[in-house]
Amino acid sequence: MENSTTGNVFTAGVFDLFHAGHMESIMKILDKFPDRNLIIGVASDAYTESFKRTPIQKFEDRINTIRAVFKTNKRVSVIEDPLKTVDENYPASFYKEYAITDHCQGADFDENPTCYEYIKSKNGFHVMGRSELMSTTELINKLTPSDVIKLGGDANLNFRIGNMVIKKVVHGSVKFLDDAYTQLSEKKLFGITNYKRFDDVLFYPYVDGITTHNINLDDFLKLSESVNNSGLRPTITILDVFKNYDFTPDKELYEPLLANMDYVCHGDLAHVNIVKGESKLIPIDWEVLCYSVKYWDLGCFLGGLYCWGHNTADEVLEKIQSVPDSKFALLSTLLLCDYWLAWSASTGYDFFIKECTELRSYLIKHV
Repeated sequence: MENSTTGNVFTAGVFDLFHAGHMESIMKILDKFPDRNLIIGVASDAYTESFKRTPIQKFEDRINTIRAVFKTNKRVSVIEDPLKTVDENYPASFYKEYAITDHCQGADFDENPTCYEYIKSKNGFHVMGRSELMSTTELINKLTPSDVIKLGGDANLNFRIGNMVIKKVVHGSVKFLDDAYTQLSEKKLFGITNYKRFDDVLFYPYVDGITTHNINLDDFLKLSESVNNSGLRPTITILDVFKNYDFTPDKELYEPLLANMDYVCHGDLAHVNIVKGESKLIPIDWEVLCYSVKYWDLGCFLGGLYCWGHNTADEVLEKIQSVPDSKFALLSTLLLCDYWLAWSASTGYDFFIKECTELRSYLIKHV
């Protein structure tokens, strides 16, 4: 029966996360039977789960992928594989219904030795061998590596496993973080497409890219404006954050600045909390989502550039003077220095005390 010129050829598979290995296996069959039509059977979710893992993709996604790939190939048709559980065999009626005379698989089926009993009796079963290009298991391992990577950033503990961030809340309010990340997830904003919390442990997607101080000021201001226009609704103001660290801003100095507190801010938008992707900037570590003054996030950004040694005080001032309402931008950066100094005193943690003092002393002369 092998290499007969009549009848269809059949192969079956899960075809989860369709990849080069799948394609190579199918092309080998088409090459082996150049004058024959190929029917591809896509395994159901129930069948796959009866002997294997749960597929990453649902049946509808898998079968639609195969159909799309071979849409223009008149020799290929795609059906749902008839087997419902691992204990079933391909019956004679199936092969006759689809006029199948040859059945090709990468290997024999160890879990059910009688699976191909009928077609083997007709000498129509062909073992094609496994592809060496890729396996689905290898692809899944690439997508979900088992290595745990500790991330820096905020004062909490952050770990990455594959495409997921796990945050252990050590400082700050779990309730507040839960509210912030729930809003981000519901609105699908800034890379947070899903979110879960169990007690004081948060799970959300890892945002791919790099953190860098090399960010254009205009691009930063656009990012800050996008946060304000995002539709996020903070539950606190920056003054609530200050109270947590016994910090009261100088009323005489900051009264004009604090008169308007309706701007939605990330709250801690230093460059270390901005991921630079291929086409845009994305804020991460939403620890302090709040209502604040318009240039609070700018103050965090500029203060960070000085404290981490990326800008001189002159360069920070030059950036401040280049934005609209430069007086408020200057006061916001001064307020940021005062807050970081108060935070250090309250927590007993030296968070750039020397640098904040230096920058404040320089900027106060220009108020």
